[in-house]
Order: sequence, then structure tokens, then C-alpha cells
Amino acid sequence: MQLKDANAVEAGSSAASTTLDAAPEAPLQDTGALGADSSAATGANTDTNDTLSVVRDVVDSRASEASPDSPTGQVANDGADPLGATDPQQPSEPDNENYTDVPFHKHPRFQHLVKQAREYKTDAVRYQNIQTYLDNNGISSEEAADGFIIMGLMKTNPRAAWEKLKPTVAKLLVAAGEVPPDDLQQRVTRGELSEEAALEMSRSRAAVQSMQFQQSFSEKQRERQQQQSAAQAAMGAAVAWESERRARDPNFEAKLPLIQKEVVYLQHTEGVPTTADGVRQQLAKAYSAVVLPVAPIPPKPKVAPRPVGGGQVSGNAQPTPQNTLDIIRAEVAGRANA
Repeated sequence: MQLKDANAVEAGSSAASTTLDAAPEAPLQDTGALGADSSAATGANTDTNDTLSVVRDVVDSRASEASPDSPTGQVANDGADPLGATDPQQPSEPDNENYTDVPFHKHPRFQHLVKQAREYKTDAVRYQNIQTYLDNNGISSEEAADGFIIMGLMKTNPRAAWEKLKPTVAKLLVAAGEVPPDDLQQRVTRGELSEEAALEMSRSRAAVQSMQFQQSFSEKQRERQQQQSAAQAAMGAAVAWESERRARDPNFEAKLPLIQKEVVYLQHTEGVPTTADGVRQQLAKAYSAVVLPVAPIPPKPKVAPRPVGGGQVSGNAQPTPQNTLDIIRAEVAGRANA
């Protein structure tokens, strides 16, 4: 019995020890479960932190691109806005009526007009330069046209150009003294002069004539400039006189046609003035000669004489009654006279 009990005790002790040995394994299993739970929670937190990190990175990158330190100071937008906003830089449809699509000075129509005005100005300057050159050198429009025709024929038909240019060259040789004129040529033919002497005399004569021609041309050009200046001064005087008289006379518009007729008459009888003072004097004379027609004064309407009542003489006219008592008295007096 004791042995049995001892065996039982040993078996019990061995079972207990087995139980005691197995007992510590339970906390390890619990720790593993807790570890699994904590790792799952940590994974979820990690995903959330990663998402927030991505959002922060995007916001920081946009803020850095929009900061003043960036080259453009604006957020780059290569395509459509992810939020659905329209691109302000995207061109709209052209508004050719109200010009609201772009600033007016950048509108294609305005820029076209500016470009066209510049081209017109360039053409006007070129024409003015050509006309000034012709005027300064005394070249007429016909002479300029002949020169252009000859130069054109020299490019296309040299023979025709020479036929057209030959008379001009012959005159130029004589004017330059390179060919003796007819009188010297006849003297050479008669043997009075040698060809060298005739050519020398021809060149000397051409030099004198050229000097005289330059002096004459300069004098004519000076007279032409004086005439142009006088004409401009006369025009300015007429405009100034009209402006002054218009400001002082309220009826100037009504008088203007009559003044113009009077000026034409004075220019026909007295001549056209060539100075500013002469223009002002003639305009003043025409103005003083103009009198606006005055409408006749209508006659006053005739007032019919008032009839005299009672057959009384004008010297015995009774005063006008002022009240009822005067009327009664006048009636009584009339009956008494009757």
C-alpha cells in the first residue's frame, strides 16, 4: 500500500511536474498572440503614416513650386488640373467684335492696323525723299519718267535704250565741252582753229556756262522756296483771321458765304495778295462790305377806335362809372336830359 502510495505519489508528482513544466508554455502562446495583434496594428498605422507622408510630400512640392524662390513662382501644370479647374493660360475663342478675349493692344486686328500704318509711313517717307530730290535738282516728272524708262530698257533692250539716250548724250557732250559747238566746228573746218584749240575753247565756254547755270538754278530755287513760305504764311494768316472773327462774331457762319464771294470779287479786281498782311487786309475789307439782310419789321396792327356812346361830344365825355351809385346817377342824368 505504501509502495502503491509512493508510486502514486511519484506518478502524481511526475504529472504535477509535467503540469508545472507545461504551464510556462501558455504565456508564450499568449505572447505570440499579442505579438501578432500588435504587428497587425503596427502595419495598419504604418499604412496610414505612409499615406499621410505622400500627401505631405505632394503639398510640400506644390508649395515649393509656388514659392517666390522658384523660377516661375507658379505651380507647374502640364495638362488639365486634377481638381477640374480650367487653365487660365488656355486661349479662348477670338472676339473680333468687342475685343474681350485679349487686351486691346495685343489683339491681332490692332496689331495688323499698327503694322499697316508703319508700312504706309515708310512708303510716304520714301515718296517724300524722291520728291525732295527731284525738287532740289530741278527735275520734272517727265524727265524722271524718261530716266526710269531708259534704265529699264538698259536691263531688257540695250539697243532701244541707246536710241532713246543718244540725243541726250549728244546734248550733254556739247554742254560739257567735250564736243565743240557748231560755230567752233565751222572755224575748224575753215582752218581758222585747230581741233585742240577748238576743244579747249569749248571746255572753257562750258565751264562758264555751267557756273552761270548753277547761279541761275540757285536763284530760281530760292525764289520758289520764298514763294512756298509766303503761301504758307498767307494760308496761316487766313486761318488765324477766320478763327479770331468766328470767336468774336456769333453770326459769322451766316456771313461766311457772302465773305467768300466778296473775297473772290476783290481778288479779281485788286489781285491776289502775296503777304500775310495783304491777306488780312483783304479779308477785313470783305468782311466790312458784307451786311446781312435784315428782315422787314412787320407793321403794327391798327386798333379800331372805340365807339362813343350817348351821342356826347368828346369835350363833354362823362367819366366812367366806378360803382353802382355812379351808374344810377348817370341814368338819372340821362333821363333828365331827355
